[in-house]
Amino acid sequence: MALECMLIGDSGPIEEQYTYTNHSGATLSITDHEIFGIPADPGTRIAASAWASTDVATPGTCLVNEIMQVLIAGRVKVPKDDTVALAQGITAWWIGAANQASNSAATMNDFALGVVAEDAALADDWVVVDLNTGPNAHDIGSSSSSSSSSSCSSSSSSSSSSSSSSSST
Repeated sequence: MALECMLIGDSGPIEEQYTYTNHSGATLSITDHEIFGIPADPGTRIAASAWASTDVATPGTCLVNEIMQVLIAGRVKVPKDDTVALAQGITAWWIGAANQASNSAATMNDFALGVVAEDAALADDWVVVDLNTGPNAHDIGSSSSSSSSSSCSSSSSSSSSSSSSSSST
Protein backbone atom coordinates (compact mmCIF):
# COMPACT_ATOMS: atom_id res chain seq x y z
CA MET A 1 0.00 0.00 0.00
CA ALA A 2 1.29 3.45 -0.86
CA LEU A 3 1.56 6.36 1.55
CA GLU A 4 -1.91 7.58 2.47
CA CYS A 5 -1.31 10.67 4.58
CA MET A 6 1.36 13.34 5.05
CA LEU A 7 1.22 15.86 7.89
CA ILE A 8 1.78 19.43 6.74
CA GLY A 9 3.47 21.09 9.70
CA ASP A 10 2.92 24.67 10.86
CA SER A 11 -0.36 25.18 9.01
CA GLY A 12 -4.03 24.61 9.65
CA PRO A 13 -5.42 23.30 12.91
CA ILE A 14 -3.11 22.37 15.78
CA GLU A 15 -1.94 18.80 15.46
CA GLU A 16 -3.72 16.55 17.93
CA GLN A 17 -3.04 12.92 18.73
CA TYR A 18 -5.22 10.46 20.57
CA THR A 19 -4.33 7.32 22.39
CA TYR A 20 -6.44 4.67 20.66
CA THR A 21 -7.20 1.34 22.29
CA ASN A 22 -8.29 -1.39 19.90
CA HIS A 23 -11.53 -2.81 21.32
CA SER A 24 -12.80 -3.94 17.91
CA GLY A 25 -12.45 -7.62 18.73
CA ALA A 26 -10.00 -8.19 15.89
CA THR A 27 -6.38 -7.38 15.13
CA LEU A 28 -6.09 -4.27 12.95
CA SER A 29 -3.62 -4.31 10.10
CA ILE A 30 -2.03 -0.85 9.96
CA THR A 31 0.77 0.99 8.29
CA ASP A 32 2.28 4.34 9.20
CA HIS A 33 0.17 7.20 7.87
CA GLU A 34 -2.81 4.97 7.08
CA ILE A 35 -6.24 6.64 7.22
CA PHE A 36 -9.03 4.80 9.04
CA GLY A 37 -12.26 5.63 10.87
CA ILE A 38 -12.60 5.15 14.62
CA PRO A 39 -16.23 4.37 15.49
CA ALA A 40 -17.56 7.12 17.74
CA ASP A 41 -21.10 8.32 18.42
CA PRO A 42 -23.75 6.18 16.71
CA GLY A 43 -23.38 6.59 12.97
CA THR A 44 -20.19 8.66 13.03
CA ARG A 45 -16.49 7.97 12.75
CA ILE A 46 -13.46 9.97 13.77
CA ALA A 47 -11.03 10.28 10.86
CA ALA A 48 -7.62 9.16 12.09
CA SER A 49 -4.16 8.52 10.72
CA ALA A 50 -2.07 5.75 12.26
CA TRP A 51 0.83 8.11 12.67
CA ALA A 52 2.82 6.08 15.15
CA SER A 53 2.09 2.47 14.21
CA THR A 54 5.67 1.59 15.17
CA ASP A 55 4.67 2.19 18.81
CA VAL A 56 2.82 -1.12 18.84
CA ALA A 57 4.46 -4.39 19.86
CA THR A 58 4.37 -5.79 16.33
CA PRO A 59 4.80 -3.01 13.73
CA GLY A 60 2.03 -3.24 11.14
CA THR A 61 -0.63 -4.58 13.51
CA CYS A 62 -2.64 -3.33 16.45
CA LEU A 63 -3.74 -6.29 18.56
CA VAL A 64 -7.01 -6.42 20.49
CA ASN A 65 -6.69 -4.16 23.58
CA GLU A 66 -3.36 -2.77 22.35
CA ILE A 67 -2.79 0.98 22.45
CA MET A 68 -1.38 3.16 19.66
CA GLN A 69 -1.16 6.88 18.91
CA VAL A 70 -3.26 8.27 16.07
CA LEU A 71 -3.44 11.74 14.55
CA ILE A 72 -6.99 13.12 14.63
CA ALA A 73 -6.44 16.84 13.94
CA GLY A 74 -4.07 18.73 11.72
CA ARG A 75 -3.58 19.68 8.10
CA VAL A 76 -2.79 16.62 6.00
CA LYS A 77 -2.20 15.77 2.36
CA VAL A 78 -4.01 12.62 1.18
CA PRO A 79 -4.57 10.83 -2.15
CA LYS A 80 -7.54 12.14 -4.16
CA ASP A 81 -10.01 10.52 -6.54
CA ASP A 82 -8.77 11.63 -9.98
CA THR A 83 -12.32 11.75 -11.39
CA VAL A 84 -13.36 14.76 -9.29
CA ALA A 85 -12.08 18.23 -8.43
CA LEU A 86 -12.30 19.25 -4.77
CA ALA A 87 -12.85 22.94 -4.03
CA GLN A 88 -11.53 24.66 -0.92
CA GLY A 89 -14.15 24.70 1.82
CA ILE A 90 -16.11 21.55 0.89
CA THR A 91 -16.11 18.31 2.86
CA ALA A 92 -13.73 15.62 1.65
CA TRP A 93 -14.95 12.06 2.24
CA TRP A 94 -12.60 9.12 2.80
CA ILE A 95 -13.43 6.23 0.48
CA GLY A 96 -11.89 3.31 2.35
CA ALA A 97 -12.19 0.76 -0.46
CA ALA A 98 -10.20 3.03 -2.78
CA ASN A 99 -7.92 4.62 -0.11
CA GLN A 100 -8.60 8.13 -1.40
CA ALA A 101 -10.59 11.30 -0.75
CA SER A 102 -13.60 12.19 -2.86
CA ASN A 103 -16.53 14.62 -2.87
CA SER A 104 -19.13 12.19 -1.48
CA ALA A 105 -19.43 8.94 0.42
CA ALA A 106 -19.89 5.85 -1.74
CA THR A 107 -20.88 3.39 1.00
CA MET A 108 -21.89 3.34 4.66
CA ASN A 109 -18.26 2.52 5.53
CA ASP A 110 -16.96 5.82 4.09
CA PHE A 111 -16.69 8.85 6.37
CA ALA A 112 -16.11 12.60 6.44
CA LEU A 113 -12.38 13.27 6.45
CA GLY A 114 -12.57 17.04 6.95
CA VAL A 115 -12.67 20.33 5.05
CA VAL A 116 -10.60 20.80 1.91
CA ALA A 117 -7.96 23.47 2.71
CA GLU A 118 -6.71 24.10 -0.86
CA ASP A 119 -8.38 23.62 -4.26
CA ALA A 120 -7.49 20.30 -5.90
CA ALA A 121 -8.00 20.11 -9.66
CA LEU A 122 -9.34 17.08 -11.50
CA ALA A 123 -5.82 16.04 -12.55
CA ASP A 124 -4.33 16.42 -9.04
CA ASP A 125 -3.34 13.22 -7.25
CA TRP A 126 -3.44 14.77 -3.75
CA VAL A 127 -5.68 17.08 -1.72
CA VAL A 128 -4.91 19.05 1.45
CA VAL A 129 -7.51 18.53 4.21
CA ASP A 130 -7.99 19.78 7.77
CA LEU A 131 -8.83 16.52 9.59
CA ASN A 132 -12.16 16.32 11.41
CA THR A 133 -13.33 19.83 10.59
CA GLY A 134 -16.59 20.98 9.01
CA PRO A 135 -20.26 20.18 9.45
CA ASN A 136 -20.06 16.54 8.32
CA ALA A 137 -17.03 15.49 10.37
CA HIS A 138 -17.16 14.12 13.91
CA ASP A 139 -16.70 16.86 16.51
CA ILE A 140 -13.40 15.82 18.10
CA GLY A 141 -13.87 18.39 20.84
CA SER A 142 -16.33 16.02 22.48
CA SER A 143 -14.66 12.68 21.75
CA SER A 144 -12.71 11.98 24.93
CA SER A 145 -14.41 8.63 24.87
CA SER A 146 -16.24 6.79 22.17
CA SER A 147 -18.20 3.63 21.51
CA SER A 148 -17.37 0.16 22.71
CA SER A 149 -15.24 -0.54 19.66
CA SER A 150 -12.61 2.01 20.65
CA SER A 151 -11.53 4.38 23.35
CA CYS A 152 -9.51 7.54 23.01
CA SER A 153 -7.85 10.12 25.18
CA SER A 154 -6.49 13.30 23.75
CA SER A 155 -3.04 14.81 23.85
CA SER A 156 -2.53 17.97 21.85
CA SER A 157 0.85 18.88 20.53
CA SER A 158 2.10 21.63 18.38
CA SER A 159 4.40 20.30 15.72
CA SER A 160 7.01 22.33 13.97
CA SER A 161 8.05 19.51 11.71
CA SER A 162 7.45 19.77 8.01
CA SER A 163 5.79 17.17 5.85
CA SER A 164 6.59 13.59 6.74
CA SER A 165 6.63 10.89 4.19
CA SER A 166 7.41 7.27 3.87
CA SER A 167 5.96 4.52 1.85
CA SER A 168 4.91 1.03 2.57
CA THR A 169 3.60 -1.87 0.62
